[in-house]
Parts: sequence; C-alpha cells; structure tokens
Amino acid sequence: MLPGRTPAPDATMFRFGKQRMRRTMPGAVAGLALGLSMPVACLVHGYGVGTWVFAVIWFLVCGTVAVFMAWAVWGDRDAYLAFDTTGVWWWRNKTSHAVIPWDSLDAVGLFWCPQGTANSGHRLVSLELCPTGGVREPQDPALAPLFIEEQSGVAGVPDRRYRIGLPVFVIRHSGGALIEAARSRAAHRWFGEHERPAGYLRAQDLIS
Repeated sequence: MLPGRTPAPDATMFRFGKQRMRRTMPGAVAGLALGLSMPVACLVHGYGVGTWVFAVIWFLVCGTVAVFMAWAVWGDRDAYLAFDTTGVWWWRNKTSHAVIPWDSLDAVGLFWCPQGTANSGHRLVSLELCPTGGVREPQDPALAPLFIEEQSGVAGVPDRRYRIGLPVFVIRHSGGALIEAARSRAAHRWFGEHERPAGYLRAQDLIS
C-alpha cells in the first residue's frame, strides 16, 4: 500500500460508487414517494382509523426500504477502481482503500463464471492478483479484505492471492473497457481470462 497518494492524472478510472448512486437514488426517492402516497390520500379524503393504520404500516415499510437503499449507496459513493503505471488502486471509503503496485505482482488476470443460468449471458468477474513470492495473510488492514485462499485451478496462479470482485452492474455496462484497462496496464504479467464453474464466484462476495 502507498499511503497518501492518488492515481496518476492519466489513470483509467471506474467510479462505480457514483454510478451506482445515480442509478439507485431515483428508486429510493420513488420508494419514499410511494410510501407517502397512502398517508397523503388518507389526509386528503378523510379516511377512517382502519385505513390510517394501514397507511402508517405502508409508509414504514416503503420508507424503510427507501432509506436502506439510499444508505447503502451513500456510504460507498466515492468508491472506485483505477489502473495506472503504478498499479491497481482500490478505494471503497476513507477506511477501506489500497493500492497494489504492478512491481509487487507476478501475475494478474481474470476469473469469471456464469451468473444464473448458463444461457443468461451475465457473468460474475473478479480480478486476480498474485504477489511475487506468494502471500501470507496480510497484516495491512487495507489488504486483508482482498486476501483469499482458494484453489485456482489454473497453472501458475497460486491458491493464496488477492481478489477484487468487480461490480456486477459495471461488468454489464462497461466490462469490456474495464477488462481492457486491466489487461493493457498489467502488460507481461497478464495470465488471461479463465472461466470457472458456476458458483465459483458469488454475487454477494463481489464489490457491488
């Protein structure tokens, strides 16, 4: 990790935190408006106590969902993944961020597996980073969430490595650009893209 630094001006940036917030916030606002619709209708039309009870429950349910949606994306609004000549930059928030220099890696590549049915066309994708000389469980709290010990099934890719699970919606909308950015920056360290069996990656384990 290189503390106190930011990606180079010419870095390829994927600000998925802001992208997800722009996509989610309208739904949160709509959910809150839907929740208010019943109490407003009761107030306008003078409905009885029974309807008011239902309206309050309706508001609490819709409002809770809306607040949860807004809270989930607001906390990660600054999240990004970037690639420059230094390495891979991963920022989730002020207390969860790291940079892994290319010079500290032997191999870089992608694993992917189908999401849902094999013919759905959707993929779960992860960036696999293999440190030079292997990796022990990292003491750096910024790197600890990225550490995995899992059979790779690919020659030259160690079982103990770092993994950055790529956001599902980013892969769907700009996956080609992200994969090309990682491949071009990793240069001779790139071990390619490898399909793994369905279930190898899980959506809940990725950055999304």
